[in-house]
Amino acid sequence: MGSRLARLAGICWLATALACGGDPLSPEEQVRTVIESMEQAAEEGDVSAFKGVISESYQDERGFDKRDLAAYVTFHVMRHTHRRFFARVRSVEVRDGGRAEVVVVAAISGRDVSGLDELVALNADVYKIDLDLDDEGDGDWRVVWAQWRRTAATDLL
Repeated sequence: MGSRLARLAGICWLATALACGGDPLSPEEQVRTVIESMEQAAEEGDVSAFKGVISESYQDERGFDKRDLAAYVTFHVMRHTHRRFFARVRSVEVRDGGRAEVVVVAAISGRDVSGLDELVALNADVYKIDLDLDDEGDGDWRVVWAQWRRTAATDLL
């Protein structure tokens, strides 16, 4: 509950800042904000928040749709009740027509680790994740496609 209140406070702060004449976020900044919210949802095991950034039209090479992906994520959240999640955005390319291509390297550990060096030493599960996001209206970016595969822990550094 507290994390949801913190997230709501952050959204209210952002809305207030934008309403007060601050520069609007660029499309790349909007996409990075979505990726950050996915990171936070993964760390907290908040499947609802994770589903909120997945498009209804989601489809991937494994044949997963949004519902299948949500079930997959739910399984892993239930399986790993104590988790540490680290992610590094490697690139964000915003294309014409409201599409963005993102590359993220992410790791999850069932142990409480203090940093990336310790995570690498534990040889945690590390994945390279390719994402496509679409602007579904007014900067409302959602993931429409994803591909993930294992990679070396040193790719996080």
